[in-house]
Amino acid sequence: QKIQKLGQLRTGVGKVIEDAVFTPAPILKFRVADMITGYGVGESIRHYYNIWGKKIDGKRAVIQGWGNVGAAAGFYLAQMGVRVVAIIDRDNGVMKPEGFSLDEITHMLISRNGMLLNCPNMVPYDEIMDKAWDIGAEIFVPCAASRIVEKQHVERLMAKGLEVIAAGANVPFNDPGIFMGPTSEFADMNVACIPDFIANCGMARVFAYLMGDSVEMTDHAIFQDASLTIRRALETIHGSSSSSTGITARAYEIALKQLI
Repeated sequence: QKIQKLGQLRTGVGKVIEDAVFTPAPILKFRVADMITGYGVGESIRHYYNIWGKKIDGKRAVIQGWGNVGAAAGFYLAQMGVRVVAIIDRDNGVMKPEGFSLDEITHMLISRNGMLLNCPNMVPYDEIMDKAWDIGAEIFVPCAASRIVEKQHVERLMAKGLEVIAAGANVPFNDPGIFMGPTSEFADMNVACIPDFIANCGMARVFAYLMGDSVEMTDHAIFQDASLTIRRALETIHGSSSSSTGITARAYEIALKQLI
């Protein structure tokens, strides 16, 4: 049985995605490991809006980082009707106040130079960092390095209508502590802030799923398991309080109680 589970794990993580719903280009043979974390980030945002009784279609998003997590999240959000208005990458970025189309997002995903944005109309890093925070977006998805989101970034996004942050990166806020610090507390008190251990748990959840007994090895089953796990976590948080703020604090409180 252990050998069977290890076989499932090896096969599932490296599985080439065949279902067109989950891959931007079947011919390019994207694997589950390439897309699942960004998928979970997108699903966390979709579930947040659904559970809290709001609509996601037409919302605007700023994405920080265009590696596997950020690019995949952008792709799945665009599928949901979200308009990605700015992408901040390591060396440059792109902006479009009316939002990029799904075709444009797909092209920017498949045309990356390694894990970096590579497309026409890119602007220098200093310019994108100066303008992206004020472009206007309801959704912010930090998917770059840890500890690079400053309080002033959150404040500027809030001034232009920010509603939800979903942490694609681990510990995205520039705080000294591992868990909650002044910046993350400020964000959590003012907008819906979905913590990293929920939003980007997709890969960890795949490992757990594939270590089950005789699991279904289809794209739909693997991706759906991650989505349902994220949804259940957010439903539990909503059950403790329907407030759109304080989500991260409640998530930690629930998690600690489960550990104890």
